Amino acid sequence: MVEIALLAVGALWLMSLAWGFYQYLQEARKIPLRLRTLEATTGELEGVNLAQPSNANLDEAWERQILKTAPPMFPTLQRYLSGKQWMSRLEQEIQKAHVSLEASSLVAMTLLGMGFALAVTAILVTLFAPTASPFARLLLALLAAGSVPFFVLQWLRYCQRRFLRRVELILPDTLSLLANTLRAGMGFQQALEIASQEGLSPLKEEFAAVTRSLTLGVTIEEALEALMQRVPSPELQLALVAALVQREVGGSLAQVFETAAVTVRRRLQARRELQVETALPRLSAIALAFGLPLFMFVAINLVTYLQTREAWSAPMFTSEGRFFWGIIALLEVCGWVWLSQVLARLSE
Repeated sequence: MVEIALLAVGALWLMSLAWGFYQYLQEARKIPLRLRTLEATTGELEGVNLAQPSNANLDEAWERQILKTAPPMFPTLQRYLSGKQWMSRLEQEIQKAHVSLEASSLVAMTLLGMGFALAVTAILVTLFAPTASPFARLLLALLAAGSVPFFVLQWLRYCQRRFLRRVELILPDTLSLLANTLRAGMGFQQALEIASQEGLSPLKEEFAAVTRSLTLGVTIEEALEALMQRVPSPELQLALVAALVQREVGGSLAQVFETAAVTVRRRLQARRELQVETALPRLSAIALAFGLPLFMFVAINLVTYLQTREAWSAPMFTSEGRFFWGIIALLEVCGWVWLSQVLARLSE
């Protein structure tokens, strides 16, 4: 009965995957039509001057038109999940990771992945451990399905860290650009526009979003607070908070940005030195998690085979012992996750 249910889940997953590819192809075919519609209606969009077009207004008009013509991939799921508090937090995490995905699409793919993991794990356990009880098979399948959201969240965290590393590499140069622009006699808003045009990616796009917000009437404080929420870099937040305070109390913003650029460079240099100093513990963690168990496994099997002509791990390759390979793999993964967290704390 359990096998029939799991096979049904696998069949549903395959049907859902085929439906998703069909929807993707349908949306891809509509893109040229949307582009022609956008070109035809660009002159009619609010706030666009055809004689002297503004880049900020054109970008904002493009975004509004795309939002109008691009429905979500899973509209039913989007309507059901809209307004949920955890859905709002997930959207914030996706925004921080700068991934081109909707929250409803990520939830749908996670559910499909859980169904796939449930069916595949049940099939593999049935093939490699046919004598296992139905409860054990179901438990392993549920554990595999429950691990899918964890890996999805870890993937989002990885995308966020990768984006922040890219931001921190170009942040000192961007702050120096703002300082030089202010020293040239331009205002703060003009300096932000220069950073959105002459800066480096990905901060260039973020400052362009700030410029579009200012064009729509948002205050500088609100636009910079939204920037700090989208890019949760401590170095960038330090520089922007110092600039906002300096605007309130008065003083040289150019000096503030120049000092922030020097401070960020020193912090990044200290972080690189810390990574060099912790290189040996990281290699030791890799050897402890993977190298030592593999070496001990080979060495013990070699010694026992030379003495008794029978490998020490031979009982583990029987139908009764294959179950323990899953436990070993689970313990290895848990140990590596724990060591990764310890190394992350050490590198901060």
